[in-house]
Amino acid sequence: MLQNKAQIYERVIRVLFVKLPPTYQVFALESELIRPGEEVFPAFIASLEKHKFQLEDDDIVVIASKVFSYQDNLMLKLDEIEPSAHAKWIAKKATMDPRVAEVVIRESNNRVIGWVYRVLLTETEHGLSANAGIDLSNAPPGYVLLLPRNPDEIAKRFRKRIQKELGKSVGVIIIDSRTIPLRKGTSAIALGISGLPAIIDERGKTDLYGYKMMITTRALADNIGTAATILMGETNEKRPFAVVRGLHITQPDLDSVSQDASMPPQECLYVGPLYSSIKEKVQKIQDENL
Repeated sequence: MLQNKAQIYERVIRVLFVKLPPTYQVFALESELIRPGEEVFPAFIASLEKHKFQLEDDDIVVIASKVFSYQDNLMLKLDEIEPSAHAKWIAKKATMDPRVAEVVIRESNNRVIGWVYRVLLTETEHGLSANAGIDLSNAPPGYVLLLPRNPDEIAKRFRKRIQKELGKSVGVIIIDSRTIPLRKGTSAIALGISGLPAIIDERGKTDLYGYKMMITTRALADNIGTAATILMGETNEKRPFAVVRGLHITQPDLDSVSQDASMPPQECLYVGPLYSSIKEKVQKIQDENL
């Protein structure tokens, strides 16, 4: 007992008088399978209740985009897709299902830049992405899932509903998976954001040696989403929700948008040096299949 009291006393002293290192927490929440046409918000509330988890002001709620694809019935049956000659040509090059190639072409507005085995590199409103964000994983057999439409607005409505029904002021991020050039594995990209900044702009600040930062920005929403996906998973975990706590960065009146994190192709380190050749290649692919 004395030892326990001593430990408690030591912890209190540390909290009151010792500067603790910065920290934050991530809580991944399991959910029942969300079926096509089912609303996401009731599933989120049920997940909170299942874990006896209480939201707090300044929390950040991270949600997998695919649950909104289910909610809005954004799925296509492959047997009902008639691939064009263009799709068949690209599919043969990439060794993939021509019907999937057709959907990718449609979802990217024919902005197919290139391909590797079974994957097309496309340009969409969210930047460069694999297969225009369409997904066969976690989709019913014979179907493909499309990305949710207007994810910033979805995030905004979700945040305001939490405020109205739970009385908590939070931020909301809707995420999808992405890859990074020449690196294995996936991380997260914030498709929709509400109640927090998309980026942290470090330009004008100085480093440890007084050097003034000229171009540095930090991908805040993408990084938070990536931290959450470590626990949310990518396969059969059934954890479409996560809560990130302790960052203290939410701004309830900020109607941020994911496009705040986008940049013109010419300014991108990866795309910029190749931009003219990419445009020529896209045009050539289109011309060859007219």
